[in-house]
Amino acid sequence: MASVVQTQQLNPEAEVYSGKEGDLTTISVSAASRGRSTRLEVLAIIPDARDFASLQFIMLGHTNWNLHRATDLPTALSFLAKHPVPVVLCSKELNGATWKDMLKAAERFPNPQAVLVHAVQADDALGMEVLNSGGYDLLRSPFITEHVLRAISLAGRRWHDEARAARDISRVKAAS
Repeated sequence: MASVVQTQQLNPEAEVYSGKEGDLTTISVSAASRGRSTRLEVLAIIPDARDFASLQFIMLGHTNWNLHRATDLPTALSFLAKHPVPVVLCSKELNGATWKDMLKAAERFPNPQAVLVHAVQADDALGMEVLNSGGYDLLRSPFITEHVLRAISLAGRRWHDEARAARDISRVKAAS
């Protein structure tokens, strides 16, 4: 059975798309309204509705990024298999999985996503574990606007730089 998609107008600049397949949501802000032509794709794997609403509020107010939400890892991986998303923000604990499972799954993609971890109970030890495991950063809850925007922006930039470098290497190999 095909996924049912509903569109709801939040404000003149944003639309929410809600799919019934694994509870995937996409939020998009018009690029023209923010004076930017490129969009950063971000997938949030955040089961808690309040945490996601907080993230959504930050992003709708300050970016032209496309924010996708999956509430579980299988839905997120299915989405990532079809859509190249550079940045994944993953809750520490997921339904039946953890952020470490997302990190391992990201390694299987040709261009692994930059994985940021979100945790309510976060300390320096968790932050070091995230970084030492290959994660990009740890975002504590409640979200701090400046930290969220900076971490996601830098993660996206790094992903794009690494993707560009990989393409350049492929071109050099093909030319020789």
